[in-house]
Amino acid sequence: MEEPLKFHVLHTESSDGWGGQEIRILLESQELIRRGHNVTIVCPPHSGLARRASKADIPTVLIKFRHIFDAFGIWKIIRLIKERDIHIVHTHSSIDSWVASIASKISGVPILVRTRHLSVPIATHLFNFVYKMPDAIITTGESIRRRMIEVNKLEGQKIISIPTGVQLDRFNPGVTAPYLREELRIGNDTPVITMVAVLRSWKRHEIFLEAAKWVLGEFPQAKFLIVGNGPGWERIQGKIAEFKLGKKVIMTGHREDIPQILSITDVAILTSERYEGVPQAVLQYLAMERPVIATDVGSISEVIKDGETGILVPPNNAKDVAQGILKLLNDRELGQRLGKNGRKLVEERFNNQAMMEATLNLYYHLYKAKIT
Repeated sequence: MEEPLKFHVLHTESSDGWGGQEIRILLESQELIRRGHNVTIVCPPHSGLARRASKADIPTVLIKFRHIFDAFGIWKIIRLIKERDIHIVHTHSSIDSWVASIASKISGVPILVRTRHLSVPIATHLFNFVYKMPDAIITTGESIRRRMIEVNKLEGQKIISIPTGVQLDRFNPGVTAPYLREELRIGNDTPVITMVAVLRSWKRHEIFLEAAKWVLGEFPQAKFLIVGNGPGWERIQGKIAEFKLGKKVIMTGHREDIPQILSITDVAILTSERYEGVPQAVLQYLAMERPVIATDVGSISEVIKDGETGILVPPNNAKDVAQGILKLLNDRELGQRLGKNGRKLVEERFNNQAMMEATLNLYYHLYKAKIT
């Protein structure tokens, strides 16, 4: 890919949290800088993205987005666009997309791009014109793109699916972490079943816990890890107590050593019931050659091919999740085959380099079309 132009990209994100969406913004920003482009990130104070962008020495401007017509936010982004000679504004969540899109149109920034990370249904009323403003919309999965075209009647030529990429050097099956079993008090021969996800209701950790009860009937020594933080912490703790799983389930909270945790994992799970694009967690599982069980929602089926790269189950079905876990614990060769196939898939199609190449190609195409 030719790279005759060096851009200054302004990424905006109104979410306070830290999950797959924010990880992608950080990865894209770091890769743009590595390739010689300039990046500024606009995000709320004290947000997960603000902390990590600052730690990575990425220029960051802190704005608390109050609502979609936040006049102060619009004014501040207009000033940023002009002062920093921004070429591309790239928005990510609902509120920042409204604010930054309006600012972009007022300031005349050359290119406006929106990434649609999740499969949350989009309102179809006439006043939801924020999706009409960008020069292009990126989706994280083909199913999200199709829905936007078929249901929301948006222009198909403006929407491109660019799957999320994973860092293959960091999520490497060669990673080892002998300290973790000791830290978490897990025996060397104990099967470990792990779910990495923000603690939100639609991730359906309750299904993970119900499946654990079934699995413990055959593997009473098994341990179940819930890795992540979020607003559902107390609710999930309550379910663990209700199901009498206190000695079998470990809630680790937020962890930075996800590759290491996955290195001691025998089966990796995601039980979401809706809203997913192509989740970072699933790609990380595959990159680490872990056998995966995931629900068939959003764009997950684009990476989990049942019986080939993992086991795909319907949402909200604890019995199917449990049966999948038991199948993998009883057939280690199957798990190894699925894991190797999964690693091969992310190496070929879902790595962060491929994601950045596709994104930059889009930037160049849009920019050249505008200036010629």
